Formats: sequence, structure tokens, C-alpha cells
Amino acid sequence: MRGLLPAALLAPALALAQPAPAPAPESRVALVIGNAAYPSSRLRNPVNDATAVAERLRALGFEVTLKTDVKQREMTRAVSVFGQSIKPRGVALFYYAGHGLQVRGRNFLVPIDAEIESEASARSEAVDLDLVLEQLGPARLSMVILDACRNNPFENKFRSVGGGLAQVDAPKGTLLAYATAPGKVASDGEGAHGLYTEEILKAIDVPGIKVEEVFKRVRVNVIKATGGEQIPWEASSLTGDYYFRPATNTGAPDKALRDARMKQEELQKRLDAERTQRERDAQALKAEMEQLRSEVRKLTQANVPASAEPAKPARPVPVPAPDPDKSTQKAAPPEKLASAAPAPAKGNAAPAANAWARRIELLESRRGKLTFSSALAILLDPLTDQELTGILEREKYIKRMGYDSALAVGMAADGKLVWWRVAKQSNPIIAQQLAESRCRPSSAAPCVAIMVNGDFREAGFIEWARGAKVKDVKSIRSGFLRMPS
Repeated sequence: MRGLLPAALLAPALALAQPAPAPAPESRVALVIGNAAYPSSRLRNPVNDATAVAERLRALGFEVTLKTDVKQREMTRAVSVFGQSIKPRGVALFYYAGHGLQVRGRNFLVPIDAEIESEASARSEAVDLDLVLEQLGPARLSMVILDACRNNPFENKFRSVGGGLAQVDAPKGTLLAYATAPGKVASDGEGAHGLYTEEILKAIDVPGIKVEEVFKRVRVNVIKATGGEQIPWEASSLTGDYYFRPATNTGAPDKALRDARMKQEELQKRLDAERTQRERDAQALKAEMEQLRSEVRKLTQANVPASAEPAKPARPVPVPAPDPDKSTQKAAPPEKLASAAPAPAKGNAAPAANAWARRIELLESRRGKLTFSSALAILLDPLTDQELTGILEREKYIKRMGYDSALAVGMAADGKLVWWRVAKQSNPIIAQQLAESRCRPSSAAPCVAIMVNGDFREAGFIEWARGAKVKDVKSIRSGFLRMPS
């Protein structure tokens, strides 16, 4: 037995020879919510979006809780349970798709049973985003993704509600991602997924790119797809790196990744050039609108039309002195004296009607140069910058409807706007006829097509405006601003 070590001495040596245990995998938890079944404004994509995001995150190693079409109590409870599941130094992700709104600079996520009638009720009926952010403290890195910048269905009930969501500073170690820029709105989308979420699903599956690069790719691709109309936004205070899918350890960058980065750089250059051009176009449009405003202001400040001659002073009517010898002489009746006074100047009889007529004349003088936005600027000056921007955005949306589309307007018996738009018809004539025929049953006045294939039909608009009152054109502006953009 010589040459054999005692077992007591051998055991420690064997223990030292064993490899060190692998570090425990990093904890990754996610809460994914998609709300679509709102009673008054059902959305197309949030449930599909949330389900797809949950499946992708599970494939990437996240422990996922998925909630769809949740009520306020269940939604609040899910957020609290999510906070309890976050491990110290772990990774946490919160994703929400559905209606969201801002009230006085605070963001609220809307459950499907919310009954919001005022700003105060928003605080009790919806879920405050701050509640979500408060849960993220233990995590070393957290992400909050909000595809919730859709049109707010409750905006007409609020005094200070803003469009889209408000910008919020990201707590330390957190990335906040919005579907579009703060204060802006994004459409729900026409396909199986919203555009923003569809691009997220693609980007998080690319190996070897940091989370900041993921959302940069999403932003670039959404801007490209919408022609700059929707610009995703992030606020970040991350202090560490994170990869949804780490790069494969091959010693050299993956060829597909190199090709993707090259394409991304080329696309970024093109988008930068397009952004510069849009800024130039915006400056030119602003100058044009200021010129229009100046012309309209000059017209409205005038008391009478420029073509009218100034009223001549009335010739005094001599009144005979009373005869002292005729004490029985009677004074002239009041109506006789009144008839002797000069008639008021015709140009001052109805200044409001004259001002409106002069605006119509200005429309006529600019035939061949009008757009829908400039026509409204003439009729409704002054427009606020926000109103003017909203009108321009909706006009662009109508133009993007493409060929064989039309927008017709009329006027209901109570003076409210009636409008109807159609798209994807067999030809523009059919589109125009269909839009007018669908508008007609609700209109007391003739329905007129004012946009066909994205082209403004100024003759039809002027014809419509001649028979409209000021409040009716304000109504068309209000209706135009409520169209999706």
C-alpha cells in the first residue's frame, strides 16, 4: 500500500482541483400589458403586439407575465407583483400597448374599464406611470417601453390635456422608450402589429448590439416607414451595458451584423438629408403662412372694402325757426325728423358679413395657389401654431392616402360639419362620386369633394365656403384635426 496517500489528505486536493461553479444566470423579469377592448375606442393591435413581445422575450430568457385587456384593479395589482419579482442587480422590462394620456405633465396608462370624465377622474381611473417607475429600484438595469401614444379619446373632456405622452426623466439605470416624440401621437397601424412594436421585435433579435443601438435602429426604421411623421423617442440614464442577444463568440464580427450596420449607416445618412430638407420645407411653409396672415390681417383691420369710396358727409337739413306770432305751431313728429337725417353708410351696415365676404374675395384672388391649409388660414385667421401644425399634419395624411382617394364635405341642418373620405377605389372619379354620395345622406347642403388623390379642389372649397358661416368652417377645422395623422 506504499505510495498511496491517505484519504484524509486526498480529499482536499481533489476539492481544489474541481472547477469553480458557473455564476448564476442574471435574473430577467418582464411585465407585458396590451389593452385594446375599450368600449368607446377599440384598438386594433395592442393585444397582438403584447403577445408577440411576450413570446420574443421568453425566447430571450425573460420570465414574462402577460396581461391583456385588463381592468384598473387587475392592472394595478400586476404592476405591484411585478415590482416584487424584481431581483437585486437583475434586469426588469415593462412593456405597455394601449391608450395612454397626459394630464398636467403626468402620464397615465388607461385600463379598459376606465370611466374618465375629467382630469381628476384620470388620476383615479387610470394607472399613473410613476407607479411603474417606483417598482424598478432593485434592478441594475430597467427598460420601460410605451407604445401608448395613440390619439386620446378623452381629450374633449379635459382643459389642459396634451396630445401623446409627456416627457419624463428616466430614473438612474432606466431607459424610457416612447413610440413617438413627447406630445405627438402615433396611429394604431393597419397590419397585425403596430409599426413601432414590429420594429422592436426585429431589432431585439439582432445579436451583438447594445440596447441603445436596438432603439436607435427602431427609430431609424420607423422614421423611414412614415416619411418622418413618427419619430420614436428615448430618455436614458443607463449606467451599464445590456444585450438582448449577445454576439456569438467567433472572434470576428458576424458578417450579417456587419452588413446590417453598413445598411444602417447608409440609411442614417439618407434620413439626415431628408430631415434637412423637411426643415427647409417647414421654414418655407412658415414664411408662406406668415405672408397669408399678414394679408388677412390687413383686410380684417379695414372698416370698409378698399374699393368703396369714403362716405360723403350728409348735407345739413335746414330747420325753420319757430314763428313767435303762431303760438299754436306744432313741432314736427319724431319720425319726420328722423327721415330727414342722413342714412347710415352702406359699407358699415354689416361689418362681420363684409369681412367674411372679403375673405372669400381673397380666396378667389389666390386661385391656383391655394392649399387646404392656406385656405383655412385665410378663413379662420388667426390660427395658433398648434392648430396650424395639426391641420398641416392631417393634410399630409390625406395626401398619403394615395391614388383613387377622395374627401368630401357638407353641412348638417344644425350647421355642423359633415365629411367622408374613401380610398383604394378603382379610379379617382369613382372615389369622388363615392365620397360625395356617402356624405350626402347626413348633409342638408350639397356635398363637395375638396380633396381627390391628395390634390386640393379649391373651386369646390370656395363654393362650399360661400354658403358657410364662420362657425361652420371652424367646425370643419375641428373635424379635420380629429382625423388620424
